[in-house]
Amino acid sequence: MEFRVLGPTEVTDGGRSLAIGGPKPRAALAALLLEANRIISVEGLVDAVWGEQPPPSAVNALQTYVSRLRRVLGAETLCRHPAGYRLVAEPDMIDARRFERLLAEGRAALATGNPSAGHRAAEQALALWRGPALLDVTDAPFAQAEIARLGELRLVAAETRVEAMLALGDVTGGVAAARAIVADHPLRERGVAHLMLALYRDGRQSEALATYHEARRLLVDGFGLDPGDELAALAQAILRQDPELLTAPAPGAPVTVSPAGPATPTPAYPAATPPTAGSVRPRLVLPLDRFVGRDRELDEIRQRLATYRLVTLTGPGGSGKTRLAREVCRRLPQPVYVVELAGLHDAGLLEATVAQAFGLAVLSDLDAVAATVGDAEVLLLLDNCEHLAGALADVVLRLLTDLPGLRVLATSQRPLGVGGERRFPVPPLPVDTMAVELFLDRAGAVAPDWTCGPEEHEVVTRICARLDGLPLAVELAAAQMAVLSPAQILDRLGHSLAITGTRADLPERHRSLERAIDNSYRLLDGTQRDLFARLSVFADTFDLDAAETVAGAGADVLTPLTGLITGSLVATTGAGAAPRRYRMLEILRAYADRLLGPVDRERLRHRHLDWALDLARAADRGLRGPDALRWYRTLGAEQANTRAALAFALAADQPLAGMRLATDLSWYWYHRGHLREGIRWLRDTIDATSEAPPVDRARALTALASLLYLAGRLEESGTANRAALDLALTADDPAPVARAYIYQAYDLAMRGRAEEAAAAGENGVRFARRSGADWLLSEALSTNGYLARARGDLATAAATLDEAIRVGNAIGYRWSVSSSHWFRAKVAADAGAADEAYRAALTAVRGLDDLEDVTGWLAALHLLAGTLGMTGRATDGAVLLGAVAGIGGRAGYSPELMDPYDSPREIAAVTTPLSPAAYARAREVGLTMDREAVREFLHRLTDGDSSS
Repeated sequence: MEFRVLGPTEVTDGGRSLAIGGPKPRAALAALLLEANRIISVEGLVDAVWGEQPPPSAVNALQTYVSRLRRVLGAETLCRHPAGYRLVAEPDMIDARRFERLLAEGRAALATGNPSAGHRAAEQALALWRGPALLDVTDAPFAQAEIARLGELRLVAAETRVEAMLALGDVTGGVAAARAIVADHPLRERGVAHLMLALYRDGRQSEALATYHEARRLLVDGFGLDPGDELAALAQAILRQDPELLTAPAPGAPVTVSPAGPATPTPAYPAATPPTAGSVRPRLVLPLDRFVGRDRELDEIRQRLATYRLVTLTGPGGSGKTRLAREVCRRLPQPVYVVELAGLHDAGLLEATVAQAFGLAVLSDLDAVAATVGDAEVLLLLDNCEHLAGALADVVLRLLTDLPGLRVLATSQRPLGVGGERRFPVPPLPVDTMAVELFLDRAGAVAPDWTCGPEEHEVVTRICARLDGLPLAVELAAAQMAVLSPAQILDRLGHSLAITGTRADLPERHRSLERAIDNSYRLLDGTQRDLFARLSVFADTFDLDAAETVAGAGADVLTPLTGLITGSLVATTGAGAAPRRYRMLEILRAYADRLLGPVDRERLRHRHLDWALDLARAADRGLRGPDALRWYRTLGAEQANTRAALAFALAADQPLAGMRLATDLSWYWYHRGHLREGIRWLRDTIDATSEAPPVDRARALTALASLLYLAGRLEESGTANRAALDLALTADDPAPVARAYIYQAYDLAMRGRAEEAAAAGENGVRFARRSGADWLLSEALSTNGYLARARGDLATAAATLDEAIRVGNAIGYRWSVSSSHWFRAKVAADAGAADEAYRAALTAVRGLDDLEDVTGWLAALHLLAGTLGMTGRATDGAVLLGAVAGIGGRAGYSPELMDPYDSPREIAAVTTPLSPAAYARAREVGLTMDREAVREFLHRLTDGDSSS
């Protein structure tokens, strides 16, 4: 068991977070943790949780909280004592105590001249933090002092890490780490001193002095104070380029104590070469590990650079922009100049930094760059630009204007905003191929004896899918192979983003997945951050209307959404699609979800459910009209969202909303072949809504009956529909009565009860006319045509089906029209009119294919195969039967089960004229076909066929 207070209060057991309750129980637990292994009286705990004026019920409430905590933690961990309570935990079970131990070890290691161990301990200590200490109990009276103490120690750990980095000669990393401290604590002189020294050792004397002057300005303006003597002395030493700066320990570093004299600094790092004007330009540094995949991206970027002078690679942190850009530069013929901007936060130093990249003196400007480069054909790589994009736009524009032979390749989470800029969004790696290859390659470096078998390959694929193929995330996960199996890694990813790397060559921002996202999140403004969190409620893609309805709550969405897209935290999908859809990577969505409080999350999910209900209600109507195809595609795009809404409805004790949503989605499930899913959702919601209004239960039961019928579960279908009819007859709504009668007629006809079936069919038509819904009338007439055919009255069947077709055509209800043509083909076959049957079946197939229907299309295709056998083309019919079996098997649908009465005749019409071997060969051809191949086959089949 592990207790965490360095961030929100949390208890985990085996990596699984335990439920510890709301703010007051968390405050009680935090107070016990801070006094772990000591007895705290009830009065002391009451004071800790409520302060000096607790409510009268405080003691009883506390006992309730502690009792619940004991059930979660175990009585042996949270012990009751006559004098109060005691939480039993080893020090390393509490992250704050483990942090303090690691910090002490790190400081001691530095003091004894072991910077590697000091750096490692400081890194491990800082990695324990998940946010400000005691983040969720800051209002508790006892918390403030401990928050301040731990916060100070966190700063000390960060400074210790910088001292270790400088001692190890990691100047670049030291600059970045020290700059992060100064950005958050600009008046902390030790951090300023570390940054000044790191900048100086990195050959950036002017930046080091600028850092001192900025700190002095803040102190003078804010407090009327000058910097301390140590900081002023360091500035003087930098100004005169004192050689001792290259060998002295960092300010505030531990010292050794000599028995013969006073404490003396310990030189802890090697000497470096002093900076000089006109130094060599930065080289293109490539990582030592293998570059995986990205051939298409490499070609496209090179082509864009050949056409345009400014190309910006965009994408979220960790998407591989830097690695891809450097690989592009390596393969280009012209000289490459590199500007690494991750550690630069002062826009006023941009010109000098760019000049330095061209080998010029550190105080040179862009005019000097123009004079040096002239008309030469060169490439400038600007890496990690996002935090300086606005100021950088002016610099890049001047460079491109003054240097006609210059081309610029930039990496940034957002575009630079310069005219002529071409953005290249860096996509995630394809999960099944490149992402898995990257994982296996990086895992091989840390687990050389591991061999990936077929089962583990599937697990690795799931890991890469969970991480959206984001290269940094995949690499960090692969690094865990040193200690974890793929299954363990996948399990940890199920509830945490806290995967970290231990490689010393990784920049600070890439040491963990969470840090990479943090860096992106910090670039957002307030409205963008709010929208980013709220958009996490969407399970997959969404459009602007959905974002405005669910996440907008009446506020402007387009402006902050645009910022999220340009900042690479939201991506557009389906370029050219109307309307445009958007998506957050799953790992970004998980991060965003954690930004929401419980109340906001619950409110958003209710709003998301209401939106899904409105969408499904409109779609249920739209699927039965001329715009059906658009609605099929809309529901297909929203499938993940509607599933999430259904799950929430059941989990949030909203089963009636869930049942209504499932009912309105049932017609989509029916036509797309999602039979198992639809049956499961309908059963779950119906079972949870025994007290629902009769009309709602009737609609849901009829929907269930239709899916069970299509699945070939005819007995269950009849039972559900009979219950639906009984309920519908008690409600004052003719539409559900009509639908229930329609399905009852089918059920009775299949049982051979023709007269009862005819009466049910007539009732279906009567109630359909009363409802005023022509789509329902079209279905009812189609059913009655089928019933007349079942009675052997083929003339009435044909006339009734023709009327159903006319009604359906008048309102654009293409499914009902095609379904009636399907029945019409069966009537023609009964009458021995094989050619007419073939034409009607072909019409049904084409109509349903235009709708991208699955189940009806397969049933019509099965019938078409039979009519081919009837018209002397049995071999072609066998091919189509194979296609029905293959596609239907993949979709989980069989026309033979749904239509057990006519299917044998259709199969016999194909098999009888053929030998078993000829039938098997032709059917085997069809088994390999997909839907597009079937379309091509039918086109060849009917090409020049006047009968079609």
